[in-house]
Amino acid sequence: MSILYDPKDRGFSEAMSAIDRCQIAMLRELANSTDGRLILKGGMAMRVAVGSMRLTKDVDFDRAAGVSTASVQSSVKKALHYAAQSAGLRGAEIDPGKSTETTVRMRLAGTIAGAGVRFVVEVSGPHPVPRDCQSRVQVVPPSRYGIAPFMMTTYSHAMLAASKVMAVMSANRNVPRDVYDLNDLLSADPVSIIATRIPPAELQDIRDKVLKKVCAIDFEQAQQELLPYIPPDQRDSLSKQHWEELTLNVAQMVQHWVTKALP
Repeated sequence: MSILYDPKDRGFSEAMSAIDRCQIAMLRELANSTDGRLILKGGMAMRVAVGSMRLTKDVDFDRAAGVSTASVQSSVKKALHYAAQSAGLRGAEIDPGKSTETTVRMRLAGTIAGAGVRFVVEVSGPHPVPRDCQSRVQVVPPSRYGIAPFMMTTYSHAMLAASKVMAVMSANRNVPRDVYDLNDLLSADPVSIIATRIPPAELQDIRDKVLKKVCAIDFEQAQQELLPYIPPDQRDSLSKQHWEELTLNVAQMVQHWVTKALP
């Protein structure tokens, strides 16, 4: 069971709280309408499956084989309408974006209490996610939201960790949230997933470069890109020294995982 905290109780702005409420309402609608065929991943999966304190600006899914693009478009659009109504969004607009056979991307925008609310939903695939890489989680939304508990299919902890390793080591990606999320996943064991999804030569490259790459994501970048999405009391306690210790711990654990995954 995952009991979600209320962002308003932790000092977040009205806009951030409204975005979270919209996102959770959308999740419930999609969970009921897609019956586990959309697998939650990324930052919202961290919130739902791991209990992360980080809020997210986007919501990402993989879709199972056999789920058509048209079906995903219809389900997401309906869920976003429900989300806007649930949160009391004014002037709500759904931008259908440019969908392809492998990606459906939509955006919800509106206002609440004079503040702008906007977030993106992206569904990738079809990507087959093995059953042992999935989890079924009972989600209990904040009571203020008035949303009944529901079951959600998410990446497992191990799958989340493996996906975050691949993200943080991506050549064109350098974002503090990957480090923050991996710190929440240090107790996971993604070795077998990493071993089957990353070629040995790439594993060796990660092993050799991870310390330099992860530790290059500095505190100033974290202040700009990460801190607005974590509770104010955590922002105050995250010093430069703490961040540097956190990045080093994460880099060393990733190095440990990929070393064990090497044949």
